[in-house]
Parts: sequence; C-alpha cells; structure tokens
Amino acid sequence: MVGALLNWTSLVGLFLVFYGLATAPLSIAQIFFTLQRGADWSPAVLAKAALVVLQAVGRFLMLPLCGVLLFFQGWRLDPVLQLSLFLLVFGVVAESLPSIVSDYSKWKHRP
Repeated sequence: MVGALLNWTSLVGLFLVFYGLATAPLSIAQIFFTLQRGADWSPAVLAKAALVVLQAVGRFLMLPLCGVLLFFQGWRLDPVLQLSLFLLVFGVVAESLPSIVSDYSKWKHRP
C-alpha cells in the first residue's frame, strides 16, 4: 500500500531527494580531484580516496533513497516518529553542509 500525502515526513523526504541530487556533482568532483593527486600511493592517500568514495555513495545514492522511502511511506509514522525523523534529517544536513561548502570552495579555487 502506497500513500503519498503532504505531511512533514513527505516534505522531509522531498528535501532529502533534492539535497542528495544537488550534492552529487560536488562529490563526483571531489573524487576526481582526489584521484588526480595519485602520484603518492601511500596508505593515507588511499584511505582518503576510499573515504571520499564512501561519502559520494552516501550523498548520491543513500540520501535520495531515504527521501523516496520517507515520501511514500512516511504517512504511516506517528507524529513522534515524524518529529524525530525531521530532527535527524536536520542534524544530517547541519553536519554535512560545512563539508559541502568547504569542498565547493576548494573546487572553485583549484588552479
């Protein structure tokens, strides 16, 4: 059974979908820039590249997937769970936004 009502959880789901899709190009650029510095194959550089790839997968696939699930199935949640999901999504965005702004500024000032 699928129901797409316009409630808090549906709005949070739509926000997650658009946020994940908007940050995907920055993630792809960050992977490209990290791998361009590939002259050094030390474990620290490889760990940084693996971390960047995991962040990109999370931004590009997981955020929109969670958003779609919340949009279509969020109406089933009681109001307390809807509030907790709203706060959780707000926390994820508040934690990831400085990193995204930093990535964008590094990408913009790269020679």
